[in-house]
Amino acid sequence: MKSDPLFHPGWIRFNEQRWGLTAETVTLAPDRGDAWRLDTVLYRNARGRLVTPPRNPHLPVDFRCASERPASVNRRKRLALTRLAECLRENGLGGSLSLSSVADDVRPFEWARMTARPRFTYHLDIADRDQRIDPSARKKARKCRRLDYDCEITHDYAAVAGCLAGPEARRGFDYRLGADELERLAGLMGPDHFVCFLARNARGEPMGTRVCLYTPGGHALAWSAGMKTEAMKDGVNNLVAEEALAFFADKGCTVFDFIGANIPPVAEMKEAWGGRLVCHYAISQRGVRQLAREAYITARTLLKRESK
Repeated sequence: MKSDPLFHPGWIRFNEQRWGLTAETVTLAPDRGDAWRLDTVLYRNARGRLVTPPRNPHLPVDFRCASERPASVNRRKRLALTRLAECLRENGLGGSLSLSSVADDVRPFEWARMTARPRFTYHLDIADRDQRIDPSARKKARKCRRLDYDCEITHDYAAVAGCLAGPEARRGFDYRLGADELERLAGLMGPDHFVCFLARNARGEPMGTRVCLYTPGGHALAWSAGMKTEAMKDGVNNLVAEEALAFFADKGCTVFDFIGANIPPVAEMKEAWGGRLVCHYAISQRGVRQLAREAYITARTLLKRESK
C-alpha cells in the first residue's frame, strides 16, 4: 500500500480533467533483480513538459528497498533518485517540480545539473498527538466549543467553498476550487479518501472548513482550509483540526501532513500542533544566468590555481 493519497487514481484523473494535463505513473527499478523500487506520478502540460499541477503540494514518491540495513537503503535510494533525476532531465521541466519528502537526497538532482529549493511542512504522528500538541491549541478548540460551535463531516460543498473564500479574500490568492470542483473530486476519490469537515456556529452558519485527502492506514493531507473573517478569533481552525485528527486516528492513519510552513504566521500557527518539521524540495532546471555564473566561478578558480 502506498501511504500518499496523491497516488489515488481519482486524484490523478482530477488533475488531468481540471488542469488539462496528461499523467504518467512511473516505476523505476534496477536493470536486474528487485533490490529497490521507486514509484511516482508525473504530469505533462500541452507542450509535453513536466509540471507540478496547481493545488498539488507535491508529486508523490514511494520508495521500497528489499534490505533494512542502513548502508543498503542509503545506496539504493541514491541509485533510485539518480534514475529519477535522469528521467526528469530527459523529459524536460516546464517549471518547478515539488517532490514528496520521500525524495530527501537532492544530490542526484544537483549532479544532473538541476537546482533544489527547500520547502517545509509539519508531519504530526497521529497516534501520540496528545503528548505533542501544545496546550494553547487545545485551549482555542475548547473556547470554540464553549461558543456552541459544532463540527461535522459534510457534503455541502457550497458551504465549504464559501469558507474557503475567506482566506482568498484576506490574503489575495485563489484556491481555484468551486463547489462543482469539490463535488467532482469527492466523486472521483470516494469517501474513503476524500473528506470535508465543516464548523457551524450556534446559529448553524458555516464558519470554517478543512478539506483533506487521506489513505486509510497511511497519510492524511490538510489539502485546503479556510474560515470566515468574523470567526477567526473563535478558535474555529483549532476545533476543525482536532476533529480531523480524531477522524483520521479512527481510520488508522499514521501521519497528518499540515501542508506548508513557509510563511512566518502560517509556520507559527502550525508548529503549535507539535509535528516534526519536514523538508521537501522543489526541483528546477538551471537557467542560463546561473550556468554562466557557475562557469565564471569555475574559470576564475582554475586561473587562480595556474597563477600560483
